[in-house]
Amino acid sequence: MRIISRCFFLLFTVLQLFCLPVFSRNDTIRLGRSFGLQISGFARIDYIYDTRQTAEAVEGLFTFYPSNKMLDANGKDLNAAPKANFVSIASRLCTRFYAPDVFGAKSSAYIEFDFTGTSNTNGVRLRQAYTGLAWSKANLLVGRTWHPLAAGCVPNVIALNTGAPFWAFNRSDQVRFDYKPGHWLLSAIAVYQSDYASLGPAPGTASTSVKSPTYLRDALWPEFAVNVAYKTPAFQAGIVGSIKSIKPRLYTMTDYTDTNGPKYKTDEKLTTYAVQAYAQYQAGSWVFKAQATYAQNTTESLMIGGYAVSAIDPNTGHEQYTPTQHMNYWVNVDYGKKLQAGLLAGYLNSLGTLDNAVGAAWYARAHDIKYMYRISPHVFYNVNNWQFAAEFEYTAAAFGRVQNDHKAKIVDASEVANFRTNLLICFFF
Repeated sequence: MRIISRCFFLLFTVLQLFCLPVFSRNDTIRLGRSFGLQISGFARIDYIYDTRQTAEAVEGLFTFYPSNKMLDANGKDLNAAPKANFVSIASRLCTRFYAPDVFGAKSSAYIEFDFTGTSNTNGVRLRQAYTGLAWSKANLLVGRTWHPLAAGCVPNVIALNTGAPFWAFNRSDQVRFDYKPGHWLLSAIAVYQSDYASLGPAPGTASTSVKSPTYLRDALWPEFAVNVAYKTPAFQAGIVGSIKSIKPRLYTMTDYTDTNGPKYKTDEKLTTYAVQAYAQYQAGSWVFKAQATYAQNTTESLMIGGYAVSAIDPNTGHEQYTPTQHMNYWVNVDYGKKLQAGLLAGYLNSLGTLDNAVGAAWYARAHDIKYMYRISPHVFYNVNNWQFAAEFEYTAAAFGRVQNDHKAKIVDASEVANFRTNLLICFFF
């Protein structure tokens, strides 16, 4: 709370010292003669109820998938237990600054934060922070914003997961250049990781998995992505491709239980790809969206999968790696303006790994899910600055046994399911 108070104190101190009278155009506050500021955001209150324990984050607001069965001594499923929560931490404050033109381009900066930084303590979290230059046919963006796999087409839902893990949920620091000839959009992006990071082995351990941006940093190069899209006021469609390399270890050992044992330098990397196609069409009060993504090791985007060890040198412990492969699909339909009703349907399935896996070391999220689907109807009621909404999310996941020697083919899968009720009140400003 002390950090929050300081942020608001600094913001309003700046406004009192430097602001000229507010003028109505775009609700922009003038900061001197050539600078402007827009403040927006919302206060959001959520009530959530789950019929089952789930893999989740942000005090349960962000749910991934229902937890697998865990049987007690009497054969009863410990995860077949409901839970509920009532929170307002997804409230958000957004600021956009305007400055004089530079290099013949309009210049601006955007900073956005909410209060979901740390569970149960309501810490401030930086969501987006970037600067931008906009020419008539080109844009340059530098800073943290939505990942290329997330930016093209976004589901319209109430849930804070925004359709994840079927949709790539990721905001990362990047340099993005857009060229816009006519109705086309051509983008080239270089992305580094921060809090949305890859999974990998904890240093000095045999198989302990941790999340860290160091695996991408140690590989030196950022993730590279390109986006080709066609856009009109009513229709857009595009294709995104990305490639990234991570370096899981700096050294290997033959016996990780012996902390003083010999270490061997390694430069082994894992290079993976993702390809995505998306489309969106609006006709009157109808909006249709669809997306399909082939993904290898996209755990940094809160998707299912990761990678495994595919070979180990018994003399040095040197490892090679193989990524999981997943297909992810979703469609989203909405109708209405003031009263809006819609549906999200998502499906994903495992395609196994490129090579056989060896040992028990997996650096992955739910790699034992063979398939997963979600049906999520919702209704919004919008009146002035207020929004009232309800969403009913049914998510089922089929957990099975992973056959490492058959390229991680999953067999003997059985479904578990969770039914979530999400009620929301939101005030926009």
